[in-house]
Formats: sequence, structure tokens, C-alpha cells
Amino acid sequence: MSKQSIALVAIVFPFVAAAPAMAGAHTWDVVEVFSNSDGTIQFIEIQECCGLPNEIGIGAGWIRSNANNNQYNFPANLPAGSTANAHILLGTVAFAALPGAPTPDHQIPANFFNTSAEPAPGVEYYVYDDFVFSVGQLPTNGKDSLNRVGPNIVAGPNSPTNFAGESGNVDACPWDLDGDGEVGIIDFLDLLGNWDNPYGINDFLDLLGSWGSC
Repeated sequence: MSKQSIALVAIVFPFVAAAPAMAGAHTWDVVEVFSNSDGTIQFIEIQECCGLPNEIGIGAGWIRSNANNNQYNFPANLPAGSTANAHILLGTVAFAALPGAPTPDHQIPANFFNTSAEPAPGVEYYVYDDFVFSVGQLPTNGKDSLNRVGPNIVAGPNSPTNFAGESGNVDACPWDLDGDGEVGIIDFLDLLGNWDNPYGINDFLDLLGSWGSC
């Protein structure tokens, strides 16, 4: 090494050593996606995958729908040291209003992502992760979501979790009593068969107001 190179290293090294670690944002993955049939109730959950505490630089990032290019831009970075295995929850207003829903960290509009668009509906986190599912793969029964389990994407009960660590479970279609993805005649007959125990007139009106696909 030349004397000039040694001198340059001697000058630069103290500044490099003293500089704080650069905030990252690349270890976040989309881990859960939920929608009802008309897209009014949706949430997206991302999680820091690897136990790294300073993946805080999401202020430069976004969440985007692959099918219709709707995009949510994160407004700011996260607090230092806060991200190890953390979750971030984005949800619609109608999702946030459901019993059992943890408060979303960010609000997205209804129909933020398309559940059935060709060729591949899905959600993308910045340039780092793509959560792609096939047409018809996402449950729209108001109870189940798609979840990332290792390398696989599988359906299961929804379990939204926000940045504060609050978890929940929502039922976006409580009058689908037979679990077929719609409120219909079988659910109506079930209600009538259990009149006064536990159902009453208010339940009857609620069921009629929920008639149709979940």
C-alpha cells in the first residue's frame, strides 16, 4: 500500500467507524392477506423476518397491489431498535371497525388489492418481497386469510397483528352460519330454528341486511 493510500485510510477510517449503521428495510415480508368478497374489508400484514432491530427505513418504501397498481407509501421510518420480528398492519376502515380487529398502523382504501385479477393477484412490499397467489386461492368467506408459512402460502384463520403487538381475529360475515361463504336460505332457516335461543328480531334484521356473498 502506498503512503498516499495509508494516509487516506487514516483520514477516512475514524469517520466510517463513528458513523451509525445505515437503516435497512429489506427484511420485511408480506405474511398475511385478508379480504371479504366485495373488497371493503381488507388487511395486509408485513413482518420483519429475521430478528434485526434496525430495519427501520421503511419511509422510502411502499405496499402495492400487483393487479391494479394501487400503492400505499409509508410516511416515515420506524423508531430505532424497534423492528426485530415486528409486525406492521395495514387495513381498511371497515376492517378496523370489526370486533376483534387490532388497530391498523396504516389505513388503506377499500379494494386496495384485487382478489381475482388475471394473471396473478397479489401484494408487493417495495422491491424486496412479492406475495403472489392464484385466482381463487384467497378465501373470501370473511373468516380465513392467506398466510406465508415458510416457502408456502396457505389458507387459515385470520390473525392480524399490529406494530404494538396486538393480535386479533375478525369475522367479516357473522351471519354465514353454515360457513359456505354467503348468507342465504340455510342460514335463515338456522336462525328461525333457534328463535329466542339465542336469536331474536334484531338478529333477524341483521341477517337480512347481510344477505348474499360474504
